[in-house]
Amino acid sequence: MVPFQCPYCGVGCGLLWEERVRGDKNHPATKGDLCKKPVYYPKVMKKGRLLKPLYREKKNQPFREVDWQTAYKVLKQKIENLHGEELYFYLSGQLMTEDIYVANKLVKGFLKTNNIDANSRLCMATAVSAYKLAFGSDGPPCSYEDLDDADCFVFAGSNALWTHPVIFKRILKRKLEKEDVKIVVIDPIRTETAKRADMHVQLRAGTDTALFNSILYILYDKGWVNKEFIGNYVEGFEETIEECLKYPPTVASRICQIEEEQIYKLAELYAFSKKLISLWCQGLNQSSQGVNKNLSLINLHLATGRLNERGCPFSLTGQPNAMGGREMGYLSNGLPGYRDVRREEDRTFMEDFWGIERGSIKPQPGPTITEAIDLILKGEIKFLWVVCTNPAVTLPNLRKVWEALEKVFLVVQDAYWNDTCTFANLILPAAQMGEKEGVMTASDRTLTLCKKFSEPPEEAKPDWVIFKELAEYLGYEKYFSYKRSEDVFEELKLSTKGKLCDISGFNYQQLPRRRGKRWLYEELSFPTDSGKAKMFPTPYEHKDADFILITGRTKNQWHTMTRTGKSEELLKGEEEPYLLMNEEDGRNLGVLEGDFVEVIVSDVSLKLKVRLGQVKRKHLFAPFGYGLAYDAVVNALTKDVCDPVSKQPELKFTSVNLRVRDRRLSLYEVEG
Repeated sequence: MVPFQCPYCGVGCGLLWEERVRGDKNHPATKGDLCKKPVYYPKVMKKGRLLKPLYREKKNQPFREVDWQTAYKVLKQKIENLHGEELYFYLSGQLMTEDIYVANKLVKGFLKTNNIDANSRLCMATAVSAYKLAFGSDGPPCSYEDLDDADCFVFAGSNALWTHPVIFKRILKRKLEKEDVKIVVIDPIRTETAKRADMHVQLRAGTDTALFNSILYILYDKGWVNKEFIGNYVEGFEETIEECLKYPPTVASRICQIEEEQIYKLAELYAFSKKLISLWCQGLNQSSQGVNKNLSLINLHLATGRLNERGCPFSLTGQPNAMGGREMGYLSNGLPGYRDVRREEDRTFMEDFWGIERGSIKPQPGPTITEAIDLILKGEIKFLWVVCTNPAVTLPNLRKVWEALEKVFLVVQDAYWNDTCTFANLILPAAQMGEKEGVMTASDRTLTLCKKFSEPPEEAKPDWVIFKELAEYLGYEKYFSYKRSEDVFEELKLSTKGKLCDISGFNYQQLPRRRGKRWLYEELSFPTDSGKAKMFPTPYEHKDADFILITGRTKNQWHTMTRTGKSEELLKGEEEPYLLMNEEDGRNLGVLEGDFVEVIVSDVSLKLKVRLGQVKRKHLFAPFGYGLAYDAVVNALTKDVCDPVSKQPELKFTSVNLRVRDRRLSLYEVEG
């Protein structure tokens, strides 16, 4: 029996390999539960793999196979002929913690550039920013055990039955045990999660902040706030209330396009539930107002004292090791141990820890990945190294991204051939889950040691080994003298000592183990200047649109289908892209199930097959994961407008027009 963690969503299900995949009943986080996706993982592990390094100097040339020494020589030449600000590295929450640590150490410490980001910028950057603002640090304040004794669950912008199915099954089990447990879903789409809920708040996309502000208005107006908790543990309450008084239910119901009664019911749940857990995902995060959405929801918990035994604001992590990446500081401002390049004490600690000269780590965060695309087009970034992610499909404003990928010298390091490889100059074959050893951290802070149960094909190598061997070529061998992944872990764990994500005492062979106690802030003492948690005023900004396009996932496919799309079992019913449209809108437009509609943004258009369903009127939904081969890459329609704090792109609200039977439709025509 070989233990490992599921390589898909951030739940972090503990699995065992024993000629087949099954759940690990002894795993403390998930206790043997799993969904169907990892069951088929062994069948797809060897399909479509990258087997040898491939190289071409110019993109109009064919690739040729090269050996690893040649690949490292090419990388050395490119890196040494450019200064640090002309280089850029883009990592992934699917990497293991050791991979992330070695890459981040090389780039920020030895190449002396903060030009490194990760695809968590597309999913978790907003939640990270909000947690830091509210509590002084990243990290979910609760654990999965809190799902087992709560009596109210509020899902905001999360279709957890599809995206985090093991968590949702656990909540359904709790509801079966206790009949009066309530489930609320806040979502413009009547998702499968919403169909299982006691109340579905089908609000207009993008209006979550107005809704949460209005709930706080009622809590304050009715005297349902927890004054004792606020006085002892919270600051910023008065300023926050001043803003939320602008959102009485009469106003918020119009903004959100819901009934006032639903706002009052939600306020009652936050006021009177025994224990309430708010769970959210990309519906709140992938927004140009995402941090305010997150903070306005966290405000409800702070105003009612809903932490620890009374509840938790619980951000659901998108990728299997995005939490480990956050712990290792793999975004453009981060350093290991929840440190930040902007803080001198954090920089000097890591410089001493890595044994490098003081001043080596730059004090300014590097550009985010969307900012880097602009810098590539300006000619300021000339080298891009993409690791274990597929930005040619996942980034917003893809026409611009494709232009940048054509222009830059592009390195793609991955286990599989993906869409981004089409633009590459150098391709490096990587080992993946089950073919290498390493650690991942799940949503509830549980670390799992993932052991090897299969050999990597041909010349594929673990990601950390690739970065270590390049470091040797660059002359840094004494700083990267790791022989095995455990050596990396023994170093990186010490970088967390004394921090909120402290794993310095963990034994590699005694994992899985959760870091921190059941509650991250058990004593209600927070790592802020005052020691108190903070509430923030969260103004709402309205955006008009004829039709609102929302992007997201399908049930059985994951991200850009690089692995799951190779499984016949998982692909059933999800073989082609589609556009979900409101049934009444469809009738008014004369659109039938299966008809094709052209979705238009400025000079970009996509033709998608219509499915009629229960989405709010004038809202549309399309899955983002279908790649270039489908000629329906939905993020070609999205814009790269970002939240000003988290720099996370807006992917849940794109104003679009439609063309049916060669007619471009106006909002007036849709309303009939």
